[in-house]
Amino acid sequence: MKILLGSIMHESNTFAPTVTDVEVFKKTQYLFGEDIVRYHRGQRSEIGGIIDVFDKYGVSALPVLSAWAMSYGKVSADTYRMLKRTLLQGIRDHQDEIDGVLLVLHGSMTVEGIEDGEGDLLRSVRETVGDRMPVAATLDHHANVSEAMVENSDFFVGYRTHPHVDQYEVGYKAAGLMVDLIEKKPVLKKSFIKIPLITAAENRSEPIKALAASIERIEKDPDIFTASFFVAYPWADVSIIGASVQVVARTNEETAHEYARELATQLWDLRASFRFDIYSIEEAVAIGMETEGKPVLLDELSDCTLGGAAGDVVTSVRYLVENDVRDSVVVGIVDPDAAKRASDAGVGAELQIRIGGTITKKGNPPFAINARVVKLDENTAGSSDIHSGYETRIGKVAVLKANDVEIIIIENPGKIGGPSFLEALGIDPRKKDFILTKEGLNPFVDYKDIASRILMVDTPGFDPQILRPEDYRNVPRPIYPLDPDMTWNPDK
Repeated sequence: MKILLGSIMHESNTFAPTVTDVEVFKKTQYLFGEDIVRYHRGQRSEIGGIIDVFDKYGVSALPVLSAWAMSYGKVSADTYRMLKRTLLQGIRDHQDEIDGVLLVLHGSMTVEGIEDGEGDLLRSVRETVGDRMPVAATLDHHANVSEAMVENSDFFVGYRTHPHVDQYEVGYKAAGLMVDLIEKKPVLKKSFIKIPLITAAENRSEPIKALAASIERIEKDPDIFTASFFVAYPWADVSIIGASVQVVARTNEETAHEYARELATQLWDLRASFRFDIYSIEEAVAIGMETEGKPVLLDELSDCTLGGAAGDVVTSVRYLVENDVRDSVVVGIVDPDAAKRASDAGVGAELQIRIGGTITKKGNPPFAINARVVKLDENTAGSSDIHSGYETRIGKVAVLKANDVEIIIIENPGKIGGPSFLEALGIDPRKKDFILTKEGLNPFVDYKDIASRILMVDTPGFDPQILRPEDYRNVPRPIYPLDPDMTWNPDK
């Protein structure tokens, strides 16, 4: 058995003015052929899980392309065409010898001129391989799944955790299902329901756990091949936006429909439970001061680089410095010019420097500070133990100190990770009162052993946590929460 393996993974923030070109992909992952297997073997990534299943069943992998970029603005048309052409040519080159195509995708890629990137890609794959060859994909559960994606694939397997800690398991499961589909050739029955619902993508773990528990129960039915839920990615103003569920049965179409209706109803009923309590920086610091035990982690969800924001918002760090909130560290202001200037000045230099406000303009003027350069690093690879296999080159790193607040400036957005990143820079996170970060829900895992409390801080940014109707032009209406009083059920 031979299965072609490929990946083009991107979560595209259409609110951001940035463009994702091939250089952005190269800063995270841009691999071809057997380099893909060599890199991912033993990693806790989707592709790592796929490789382990292939090894277990003696499947020959035919890896073509693995391109993954940090969440950012739309993918450039030229970059997408090049990546798509590479994948399709790899399929054509091996079409007579492969038994299936397994792709690792995100599900919310928007391309210049193409709002449904994965729909376009899967349609082209299906046209290339024909109707009889199995085609499947793994997806982030923040996917905006479209009808085109469903029509041109046999099944999806979506993430079931947030923070996403199950990439390996998802890849492992998808590969096992693909082997099963090729060997046993069931005529799968799919049920797909789109739900008029979007949630702020940095959403609470509790409703995700409830949906995952339902999936686990549903998949115990021997006729169910697989089931997935998708809460959607909200920071894309596209007509295909919205939560969805897919249930795939081996034989009984009505069984698939019944479970899909049940799952869709549950997702809709949970709609109000996804949002976090969110505080101004003043409120968060005041709460932190009263919190027993340190450090308190302050999480800037609206400027989360893992969701496509710029990472250059400085409203919170401004408050910490100007109000002399000592023993604080700010993890990851993205500012390539400031990182270079600090690097050129050298450790020990005292300088006046402006940080932030380079991409996020609204409500976020640059912050001018007098600071001392206390640490420099070069060619740093940002990583996170919970996202093994997707390290990001964050480039130059400069640690500045102003009013006893340590400010880490990074050249490129990336997965920074937790305490080990700070420790590598000579910073003991356990001795800090406050740690300010921009990494969405990852800190719930990365800092779980040391943080006494995690507070969500409201800031400007391209990942707004309060979704406003005036920010959208292309989404279908009515849709919750833009239309908060709407009603819906899957049978209408």
